[in-house]
Amino acid sequence: MFNSKLKAQKEELEKEVRFLKAKLEDESELDSLRHSIRTLKNELAEVKQKKKMEEEDIKHMVKIHKERNEIQLEKKTMELERAKQTEIAEVKDNYRDKTEIQLKNESNNMKEMYGQILERLPNLSAKLSGKL
Repeated sequence: MFNSKLKAQKEELEKEVRFLKAKLEDESELDSLRHSIRTLKNELAEVKQKKKMEEEDIKHMVKIHKERNEIQLEKKTMELERAKQTEIAEVKDNYRDKTEIQLKNESNNMKEMYGQILERLPNLSAKLSGKL
């Protein structure tokens, strides 16, 4: 009887030892899981930070690209405006030159016409005396 009690106690203690070992293994497994969770959280925070930085870089690059396009557009607009002003100046110069030539021709024609008119008029040279 005493032996059976000792055997029962022994079995009970062995069960308790197995339970405690299992619990200890569970705790070490739990600690490793906790460590893994901490590591994963840190990695997640790093990934979030990296993503945020990349998004900011992308926004910055897009802004730079838009500004560059706006500057190129302004340059093109200025070039076109300059070309337009040059063409307008050429047209004005041509018109002015044509007008000047036409005025010179008209002036020469008028002088010639007056000369012809004066040639056709009779040349009177009379001496005027007081007698009739």
